[in-house]
Amino acid sequence: MEEKYFVLDLPSRLIPYENVKQVEARLLRGKDEKLIGEMTVQNFESKFVLLLRQILRGVDPEELTIGDRFFILTWIAINSYSKIYPVQGICDLCFRNIKVDVDLGQLEKVYLDVQYKEPYELKLTDQSIVKLKQFRVKDQVRYLDYVSRKQEENIIYKLALSLADDRDLAEKIAFLENLSTQDLGLIRAFHDKYFHGVKMEYEYKCPECGGAGTMPVPFRLDIIFPDGSVIARSLGRSI
Repeated sequence: MEEKYFVLDLPSRLIPYENVKQVEARLLRGKDEKLIGEMTVQNFESKFVLLLRQILRGVDPEELTIGDRFFILTWIAINSYSKIYPVQGICDLCFRNIKVDVDLGQLEKVYLDVQYKEPYELKLTDQSIVKLKQFRVKDQVRYLDYVSRKQEENIIYKLALSLADDRDLAEKIAFLENLSTQDLGLIRAFHDKYFHGVKMEYEYKCPECGGAGTMPVPFRLDIIFPDGSVIARSLGRSI
């Protein structure tokens, strides 16, 4: 039986991709769960790329922006498992510990500015130009591999991965290390301004005091592989 594919309305609007007209995905099947079952916090990025290669067409999964990747993650969770994502937090009003069933479908989808072009030319404080790009999945995999090996975060290394020129990584790192902190701030501001994807905040009603508030929605592996009881609740079924 031919598998059905769905056209994805990606937050990037496909602007950062060359020669990509449409991206499609199919729903997960039992044959995909072996790969999902192998996912850990340490290997999630690389394993998720393998999963996307199985279910996605129209774009190389490693070339996806981080914003698009996370949107696809939530799309998979909603359509293949459950839109319910249980989260624990503290009420903004009564300060009690509460459990909230986040509806993933209600999270705000943030689109990339339609005027965005890549590479993006950013003018530094000395009027020189640096060319930048959105972080890609392959950049995230490379950076997390670095963090795993070095056991430390390195913002310079990470920002170097977003420089869109022909210099090798060592040269890019050396360039950034000699920039002023103001110029580094401008590069970080570029990434903030052109954020796109899913805004991981949820407006809730407190089950204890009845008040309304907003809580951050943390990423956990069970967002893509929820407990069976969560799926049953989402389907309105009692097992």
